[in-house]
Amino acid sequence: MSAFSNGLQWLKSQFEETEEERDYEEQDETYEDGNIPRAGALPARSIRPQEVVIMVPGAYGDARRAVEALEKGKTVMVLLSENVNDEVASRFVDFMSGAVCMCHGDVMLVSADVLICVPDTVDLHEDRLAFVSGIPTWKGP
Repeated sequence: MSAFSNGLQWLKSQFEETEEERDYEEQDETYEDGNIPRAGALPARSIRPQEVVIMVPGAYGDARRAVEALEKGKTVMVLLSENVNDEVASRFVDFMSGAVCMCHGDVMLVSADVLICVPDTVDLHEDRLAFVSGIPTWKGP
């Protein structure tokens, strides 16, 4: 045999399955009760996209809808506009802060009239840019 034939034979042997490999692939892992084990659970956000609920409350009672959305794992952005007086807005923010705490989420008052509440599956953090004359500059660590 020539060197070429030997090399070709060796190359073919590298891609052939042995009897042991074929037996291993045919085995199915089953539990004693006959069920086939499944792969681990997928993170919830890979199955469905993150949903954001934007609400403009008209009264203190609208806080219930915001908390229900938060319990379902949705991010809630509350726009406290002029149709809610300062006392009701303050009570609304206090109530939402307590609800977020109970859900182990996070809450941030983005501006004087925008509140964002996120469940524990969402990471909420503020960037470190300071605005100087309209030009953002880095504050540093």
